[in-house]
Amino acid sequence: MKSLEFPNVDKPSGWAGVLVLLSAMFVSGGVSAGYQTMKNDCSGLPKLPLSSIEGTCVGLIAGPETGFIKPRKALQVPGENKLFVTDMGGWSDNRGVLWLLEFTSSDGFSGEFRATKLATGLSLPHEIKLGSDGAFYLGEADRITRFFLIKNELTDPEVVVSDLPYIPDDYQHPLTSFTFLANGDLLVNVGSKTDACGNSGGKCEEVEHVGLRLYPFRQKTNSWDPNYRMYATGLRNSMALVVHPSGTILQAENSSDIPSAEEPYEEINVVREGGFYGWPYCLNRAFDQKKIPNGCEIPNYVEPLSLMPPHVAPLDMIYYEGDVLPMLQGKLLISWHGYRVVGNRLVSYRVNSEGLPLLSDSPVQYFKDPIPPSETFSTHLFSPEGGTQSDAQHEEVIGRWNDVPGLRPEGAPVGLLQLEDGTLLIVDDKNKALLRLAPGEEYRDSAQKSRAEIAQSYKFGRAVLDVMRNRCGDCHNELKVEHARVLNADQWLSVENGMTILEHRLTDHPRRMPPGQPLDSEDLNLILNSLKDD
Repeated sequence: MKSLEFPNVDKPSGWAGVLVLLSAMFVSGGVSAGYQTMKNDCSGLPKLPLSSIEGTCVGLIAGPETGFIKPRKALQVPGENKLFVTDMGGWSDNRGVLWLLEFTSSDGFSGEFRATKLATGLSLPHEIKLGSDGAFYLGEADRITRFFLIKNELTDPEVVVSDLPYIPDDYQHPLTSFTFLANGDLLVNVGSKTDACGNSGGKCEEVEHVGLRLYPFRQKTNSWDPNYRMYATGLRNSMALVVHPSGTILQAENSSDIPSAEEPYEEINVVREGGFYGWPYCLNRAFDQKKIPNGCEIPNYVEPLSLMPPHVAPLDMIYYEGDVLPMLQGKLLISWHGYRVVGNRLVSYRVNSEGLPLLSDSPVQYFKDPIPPSETFSTHLFSPEGGTQSDAQHEEVIGRWNDVPGLRPEGAPVGLLQLEDGTLLIVDDKNKALLRLAPGEEYRDSAQKSRAEIAQSYKFGRAVLDVMRNRCGDCHNELKVEHARVLNADQWLSVENGMTILEHRLTDHPRRMPPGQPLDSEDLNLILNSLKDD
């Protein structure tokens, strides 16, 4: 085994003490000690028993046999079947690894791959991104470095941000996430040292230093001014950051762990310079923590755009821009890492032209996993302390990710990555796995009827669906994207007074649908006949 150690000096410009390993091992994809794979495949990968949105399936790219300890994020090497994977190596310092997975197949990320430890001894590595200069940027607990990959070897890394506040074993939220703004500026998460800045009252000493730092870009030198400024404060832990092409900056807040399993809620925030976003004085929208007088009335306080269910732990979010998963096109995707029964999901939000999740006038509905011995998934409505008026309704892209012995472990999604082929890679840190959402037949539990199966029990041919999409699709976009979302036994096919809701809506004279111009007799009879029993 050939190895190379970067120079270790008092003020290192590279990864001091980091060992680069040029050895590698070959691994066959699709074998996992955590997940039970199925006999059939998912777009070339072993299929996993995870319920996903109609028209998709979840496949296993790599599992713990690769050598992962706690993988967090992944990044595709542009134009190649290679993946960087950051691996924290646990929560102890200097155990992190940067992996390179090189797939032998020319047909995407399936089959055998070569797994190489490019660097070890890293300090809690988390984020990895591609810069506009073609370099790769890696976030460790105390700094951000950049490097290039040449012939599967790293160039000497250069430190671009070196002053992140991190004290080993004395910092609750040390992980570094960051994003680039359109002008090149670097927006960097600085998580809180504590959960809620102590339980006693009084001003929080760290409040002015927790949030998002902005490091101005210096174009002439392709570097960042170390004289940062606090761009936004009151954000406890900004693991999930995304910038929309319109310029909108969204942050998904990991709120405090206390006071209970039902409070506080997580948040989706629109980040604006100078804004104070509440932590630790004001949680949810107006849940005053009584640390200081009128904690929710601070002059520059900015309410969340939307709440999310309590303790779902959002760890990444992206806008999906691919074509192969049309049901997700243009939507905001968020990984809910969770360690409670509300998390462990991948969800999506419909957004407007500025990338803002659409708010609903109806209370948001969410699901909780069953707590054994119960096997029932329960439904709940938003009811946060401090109240709320309108929030964004999410849709589960991958749900039913609860632990079922002998079938699947409880999921723990972290990093999200749209691959160049349009499929979606998901990093599961707790189960040491890389998963992929791709087109295919969705899995369902044996006791669970899928929405598609319920819809298909009726005689909905192409002609019927075309009529409904053409006449009803402008108001009910689900018909164009995923018709089973509304054509199922819980929605339009539920029965009232001996008729389905759909029949009532098409024939009730006071509120006949579509509004303004009801269906002609031919189209109406086409739909009604499809609802009749054999």
